[in-house]
Amino acid sequence: MSHQHSPSTHQHDHDGGDTEMDMGHGMAMSFHTGTSETILFSFWNTENNTGAFVGSLFIIFFMAFGYEALKCLREVLYKTSSARDSNPANVSLLGTTRYRMLNQMHALQTILHMFQFVLSYFLMLIFMTYNVWLGIAVTLGAGVGYFCFGWNKNMAIDVTDHCH
Repeated sequence: MSHQHSPSTHQHDHDGGDTEMDMGHGMAMSFHTGTSETILFSFWNTENNTGAFVGSLFIIFFMAFGYEALKCLREVLYKTSSARDSNPANVSLLGTTRYRMLNQMHALQTILHMFQFVLSYFLMLIFMTYNVWLGIAVTLGAGVGYFCFGWNKNMAIDVTDHCH
């Protein structure tokens, strides 16, 4: 069991290895390979439960995979709505702007954007646990997701990505 001392002390982790602790809060500030982690929320804790840790790896993999799927979905929806909502003749710029802002597709895109935004930060925070296995799960999930969905991109710069 980890014992916390003072800020920036050298600690002994559950796996018998040493980790650098910072600021006295018990978070490893260097990459490590332990299986006891608190992931995002206090209730998502894998301490002394390898099965929970492996299950968490799969959840994280699918979170990153879903992030890539969501980016693709948003791009497809954007292309579909842009083609359908081309500027009709005899409509003012203000009318067109109001129409594009206050339609169901834009509302859906806004909700999906917010979900993608939160998911991207969750993945970043998971990677920032400095746990090698969790980082690999994020990377593999994003890689497999991109392999499955990224082949159909039309833009060199991904405007739907939150992790530039």
